Amino acid sequence: MARDSRRSHRLDVKGTLLHWAMERSNKSAEDLAEKPNLKKLNEWLAGTRKPTRPQLEAFAKATYTPFGYLLLSKPPDIQPSPIPHFRTMDNSRQAKRSLDLEDTIKIVKRRQDWIRNYLMEVGAKPMGFVGSGTIDHDPVEAADMIRMGLGLRQNWAARFGSWKSAQKRLQQKIEDMRIFVSIDKIVKNNRNRQLDPNEFRGFVLVDNYAPFVFVNKADFEGAQMFTLAHELAHVWIGESASFDLHHLASNPHNTLELACNRIAAEFLVPTKEMLQQWDLFVESSDDTYETASRHFKVSRIVAARRALDTNCITEDDFNKFYKQYKEAYRKQERLKKLENKQKQLFYSFSPSRVSKRFLQTVITAVGERKILYREAYSLTGLKLKSFNIEKKKNEGGRYRITR
Repeated sequence: MARDSRRSHRLDVKGTLLHWAMERSNKSAEDLAEKPNLKKLNEWLAGTRKPTRPQLEAFAKATYTPFGYLLLSKPPDIQPSPIPHFRTMDNSRQAKRSLDLEDTIKIVKRRQDWIRNYLMEVGAKPMGFVGSGTIDHDPVEAADMIRMGLGLRQNWAARFGSWKSAQKRLQQKIEDMRIFVSIDKIVKNNRNRQLDPNEFRGFVLVDNYAPFVFVNKADFEGAQMFTLAHELAHVWIGESASFDLHHLASNPHNTLELACNRIAAEFLVPTKEMLQQWDLFVESSDDTYETASRHFKVSRIVAARRALDTNCITEDDFNKFYKQYKEAYRKQERLKKLENKQKQLFYSFSPSRVSKRFLQTVITAVGERKILYREAYSLTGLKLKSFNIEKKKNEGGRYRITR
């Protein structure tokens, strides 16, 4: 029997390419060498042995690297996504982004480019809401304008019994405005590539035809609400960014992030309502911050920070709370990671992962024969069976092209 030429033929791969791929994907040689087809990795790196094509393909898959890149003479010059990444941990503007974040931004950017072109083709008009504000705008007025644009009352979140239902309502209102919202916690459909909320809570790609916001679903529910509001503020101001929003104990140095934080906080926890409700929160429970967080559907740190901002508590009160909060947060974070890992095998498709409105528009474009099914699968990350199921669900869907 003839030997498989793919398995016997060895490829001349430069060690610099292998090291580049590992560094880019944040994978160590020790971890990779444990995989079945990569046991000789250290010999490839040393140049004493060459990999076969199947082995190199396994390496490419493990490091999330396009196979062709590994056959180049030197590492390609891959430019990072052209949006700033704000890190509150060190207040740096252009902190290095992981490959998981970079790939997620690229996926969303491709969707945005497609739907922007589609909307222009069908005669949709640019949206005046995008970029209509400034970082110097009064946060109370800005929050009122955003709420008015969404058609929400000032105390809208208090009417809902849970974070999930309040967030679902907010997401629906945002998408009604033709702002596309994607909420996901893995890269593409790869359950092994979990997005890290410590790196980023969300990002926004601003565009006057098709603004796209992304929320990291691996984060806590209350924190996701703040991320949505923060992203809305970015759209209103007209500036793209990714951000971690690691804590609200101190204000970020960057004026854009500071403005978006203030607008988001006022949008979710209005000063007027906080002042009216605070005494009731204190009287009704021993855990005042928890009561406030459940009322406004935000995290406890947001509730406490707003209590400080509105002079309901002193700075000493806040610092005491924050010290306890950090300890509890670390425990919650460990439990959340375990929960995400346990749910990993059962994580199924939801329209919110790509944006309900985006999915509906792609389905409409397929029905109008403006795009092929193959492109629809690529844009949504769905295969034939799943796409047809969503297509059936969305027949007579609620979204229409906003011209």
